[in-house]
Amino acid sequence: MPYMRIKLNRFSPFIFSRLAALVLAAAIGQSLFAQEKREGMKLFEQNKSAEAIAFLEADIASGNPLPEEYNYLGLAYYQIGNYEKSVEAFKKGTSAAGSDKKLLYFNMGNSYFALQKWQEALDSYSMSSVASPSYASAVLNKANVEIKLDKLKEAVADYKRFLLLRPEDEQRPKIEKIIALIEGELAARAERERLAAEEAERIKREEERLAQKRAEEEAARRKMLEDIAGSLREGGETTNMSADAEESIGYEYDSDID
Repeated sequence: MPYMRIKLNRFSPFIFSRLAALVLAAAIGQSLFAQEKREGMKLFEQNKSAEAIAFLEADIASGNPLPEEYNYLGLAYYQIGNYEKSVEAFKKGTSAAGSDKKLLYFNMGNSYFALQKWQEALDSYSMSSVASPSYASAVLNKANVEIKLDKLKEAVADYKRFLLLRPEDEQRPKIEKIIALIEGELAARAERERLAAEEAERIKREEERLAQKRAEEEAARRKMLEDIAGSLREGGETTNMSADAEESIGYEYDSDID
């Protein structure tokens, strides 16, 4: 463009060369900085999780981390058994631009699982599945934790979903066996619930029958007492009057008959 050529022609060779040097230095600095940030990931891959944590923490604190460093940091903490810190790292990563949300939520679920926080693990696996519905690993682990929470119907649905996503998975025979066992347990529970409901209904009817019988017996006793009380009142009234001549009312009068 003509404008650009005129603009460049105004720079002296000295100024231009200095500007180029600054740009080059900045590029070198950025390259070195990126290389330094990758050091933590390299250490983790060398099974040096404890050493990797310091580099990864520093890179994230710098404000310009690589998106994958959050995942590496969470995994490093997981490897040394600090599951709470691993959860923190994964959680921070889910808010970072460009991060792999499905993987971060999946690993967060694994950390919660290690902490035996089943509901939090389930929520994390669910979020991983939402981020990527075809991510089979999240679906499988979601089913596993649903068993922990006794959500058997949901577990069966997720196991079947996993087999649809990975029909050739080597774990298929085992998963199919688990599905059969769970469905058997659900059927047994349904039968127990049916029998319990029938028993409860029988007990209810018997209680109602006994209550009705008690009410009828009480009414009969009350009627009998009322009848007895009524007969006693009638007898009391007649005993105040007598047909005995000796007890007839006596009176005297003067007769006018001579």
